[in-house]
Amino acid sequence: MKSIRLSLIVYFLLLATAALAAVSWFAYSTSEQSLLDRQRASEFRIRGECDANCEVVKADLDRRLLLQARALVRISKSAIIHAEPQFGLLNMIGAWTMPTGPVSAASYALYGHQVTHAPAAIPVYRAQPVWTYIEDADDLVGEEDTSHAREYFQLYNTHGFTLQRSMTMGDRDFTLDQEFIDHAEEVPEKYEDVVLERGVKVRRLTMRTHVASHDIVSLAWPFVKGTEKPAITPPNLWGAGGPPKVQPKGAAKGGTPPKGGGKNNPPTFRGPPVIQIKDRTLYIQYASDLAPTEARFASLVKRRDEQLAQVHTSIERELAQLRSSMMWIGLSALAALWLGGYLVIRIGLAPLSRMSDAVSKVSAKDFQLPLDATRLPNELRPIASRLSELLEHLHKAFEREKQAAADISHELRTPLAALMTTLEVGLNRTRSVDEYREILDDCHSSGLHMYQLVERLLTLARLDAGADQYRPAPTDVTELALQCADLIRPLAKARGIELRLHLPDPVGTQTDSNKLREVLVNLLHNAVEYNKPDGVIDLSVERINGQVRLEVRDTGIGIKPDALAHIFERFYRADPSRHADTPHAGLGLAIVKSYVDLMGGTIQVDSSPDGTAFVVVLPFVKSIHDLDTAMQAAPALAQR
Repeated sequence: MKSIRLSLIVYFLLLATAALAAVSWFAYSTSEQSLLDRQRASEFRIRGECDANCEVVKADLDRRLLLQARALVRISKSAIIHAEPQFGLLNMIGAWTMPTGPVSAASYALYGHQVTHAPAAIPVYRAQPVWTYIEDADDLVGEEDTSHAREYFQLYNTHGFTLQRSMTMGDRDFTLDQEFIDHAEEVPEKYEDVVLERGVKVRRLTMRTHVASHDIVSLAWPFVKGTEKPAITPPNLWGAGGPPKVQPKGAAKGGTPPKGGGKNNPPTFRGPPVIQIKDRTLYIQYASDLAPTEARFASLVKRRDEQLAQVHTSIERELAQLRSSMMWIGLSALAALWLGGYLVIRIGLAPLSRMSDAVSKVSAKDFQLPLDATRLPNELRPIASRLSELLEHLHKAFEREKQAAADISHELRTPLAALMTTLEVGLNRTRSVDEYREILDDCHSSGLHMYQLVERLLTLARLDAGADQYRPAPTDVTELALQCADLIRPLAKARGIELRLHLPDPVGTQTDSNKLREVLVNLLHNAVEYNKPDGVIDLSVERINGQVRLEVRDTGIGIKPDALAHIFERFYRADPSRHADTPHAGLGLAIVKSYVDLMGGTIQVDSSPDGTAFVVVLPFVKSIHDLDTAMQAAPALAQR
């Protein structure tokens, strides 16, 4: 963009917009993530509560099954069957003669248990009741038309045979796993979900339990005839209370048994049946219809889904409100940034406007910058200082140009005046050939003076325009100095000046031989012109620290200290009165300085009343590839 102010405003606003968008996006992302985390936490909590409630419902159902099963066990009863009338004789025979014979097998088929015996000569028959049953079980389970969940139970004996089923079972039947029977000691209770016929799904408890059962014990023992006293003491099968008191047959009530015994009274086997209570192992299965429980599960799941939907809707609503709020906040902040940025940049660039106005007031007649640098910002103070220095240089350049124009006019006016005067004198009357020749010689001298002056001015103009190029080539500096000395020696000899050379072995380098020759010729010529009669000029060449050093020292009149800073300026002459009759115009040293700068070297002047020394130092370059490095080492050449 052409306008700095507009460029800064646009760039600043774009940067501010990008920064605001980034901050807004970060804030929205952070808030959205926080809300989503809250939503996930709420969903996790709601799902956990639902699962916990379902587990509670399931635990309640399992607890009810366990309580109902235990209630059934508490009200269970055993049916007592008296077997003496039917199997008294068989008992006696089987107990005495066939403990494991057909009678025992028959009793096992009827009662479900084998006959066991007391010690030898004391036969004992034990009979298990035919069944154990639960009285009024259906009252506890409930009728089919109740509003509660339908419940079922089934009772099994020790061997897994069904003893009793609830009326709600109908023609359906549970099954008892043999694996559960085998591991009932380790896991006495087992909960599971099963499907009855017709697709009825129930929760079933299978439990192992113990029920108080009655055993009938028929005991036969020998009695001594006449005494009714047992021949042997029967085993204590009834505990601490002992056997029941039995009245012997034939004995009077409240009397004593008749005496007798001996061989005429053989022992007889008599004994009443005895009832013994013993815990028996049973298995019970109690089940409840899962339809009501599943309905409660469905209600809990429905409530969970409603709560999840509410949480989702709440989060979406909050996100929408957040987006709306951030959009309005962003637009308001963006508008404030645009307006504030424009005002701030305009105020911040106000010093540039003042500086621009001050620079516009500078003219060719007034090179002063009308601006107080102390009131400028720190960033603009160096610019104002450089502008002031530049204007000062421009002022001096304008002054030099004016002086140069005046000097050129002055330098050209003298030979032109001499030329015009000579021509006017020659044209006043007719003259001889020798007189015309002399007049032409004077005209030639004036023309040569003007030619030399114009050539020097053109050389400086080409240097200023950059048209005079630097053309380096392999050069023997020692040989070049010897040629320049031979060129100047006749002029020095004519003035009685001794020219001494201090030249080492050949010193070769890459440089422009024509420009170096011009430098040495000018310095030697000035040394001759400004030297004293019978003076001396020393020309030396040497290589020191990778540089080529050339020195021209004379024993002349020297240069005043106040003139040393101006000797390289154009048309400057330290003593103009000395050059009234010479063609010098003060351009030779200016050309020397320009050539030395172009070659990447430096020139120094050391002057005293005893003489002046000009020292030229050039970079030593072995080949043309090292020329760029050598030229970069010269600040003046690098600027060009």
